[in-house]
Amino acid sequence: MFRAMVASLVLAATSFGAYAQSSCYTDTYGNTTCRDSSGNTVRGYTDTYGNSTYHDNNGNTIRGYSDNYGNSTYRDNSGNTIRGYSDAYGNSTYRDNNGNTVRGYTDAYGNSTYRDNNGNTTRCYTDTYGNTTCH
Repeated sequence: MFRAMVASLVLAATSFGAYAQSSCYTDTYGNTTCRDSSGNTVRGYTDTYGNSTYHDNNGNTIRGYSDNYGNSTYRDNSGNTIRGYSDAYGNSTYRDNNGNTVRGYTDAYGNSTYRDNNGNTTRCYTDTYGNTTCH
């Protein structure tokens, strides 16, 4: 679920339709693919050390790292940065270098709700097959 949420943030951060519906899937090898309702695609992978790389269909790349304490940092090929933190209670906060903030919560059933500093809300859920859909 976390990889899918990050990939959804990548969709938003790379000037896609930030609030377009998106669907994500992570295969058994750890590769994540997300597509939004506008036809944009992000593919990514997180290795066993917590390093992530995401590429979209427009040539943008985001690389990041998540540590064991819930901290994460992502940078794109244009120099933009997103830093985040997730706690043990399912709460997460992400801030970019432009002052934008996204706060979220994931419940015990894997349903997530994210709200940005402009009041926009995105809800995500993961089905029994591991597919994540955000609206």
